[in-house]
Amino acid sequence: MSPSDPLLKPLSSEEFDKLESFLVSDSTPEDCLFSIEMLDGYMTALIVGPEVIEHDRWIPFIWDQENDNEPVFASVAEESEIREFLLRHMNTIALQFQTDPEEFFPLFEQFVYADEEEKDVAVENWALGFTMGMELAHASWQPFLEDEETAQLVLPIFILAKITDDFDDLTEEDLYNLTLLMPEFVIKIYDYWNEA
Repeated sequence: MSPSDPLLKPLSSEEFDKLESFLVSDSTPEDCLFSIEMLDGYMTALIVGPEVIEHDRWIPFIWDQENDNEPVFASVAEESEIREFLLRHMNTIALQFQTDPEEFFPLFEQFVYADEEEKDVAVENWALGFTMGMELAHASWQPFLEDEETAQLVLPIFILAKITDDFDDLTEEDLYNLTLLMPEFVIKIYDYWNEA
């Protein structure tokens, strides 16, 4: 893809809003990834993870992780637009890691939220999305998770996604610090798979 490729253009705020409105609408299956932050975490895990997953595999997983249910689009134009939004955001994340991984920031660090509670929900959704991206390539992640040293890199993500019991044992300051460290851990995960 050349730099002038329209699929390399980052989404605007309006396009993010439009995409999220679709994700939470009645047009999508019940198990659809329902927030932009969750989608961003999911895509980030696919980009930094151990294998290249084609879009005909990762896009259906957004809509339904188990039953292959699909969204109901109002028109061919809407389907085309939503697909374009998904591909463009995935490409934006991929390009960030290809060109300047040290400057990676999750989407929740790029948005402004009304209050801390809303930000906390966004962080949780992002972390949960990341774990779902790992799930799509479950077998490939196993060596990483079984190694005690490398498994520590995803522990903060698991904690913030509230899929371990550790969340309730941490103070607000601990959780805040974990959130700040999230980009660093993600970059280390990317480095691991790209230097292996």
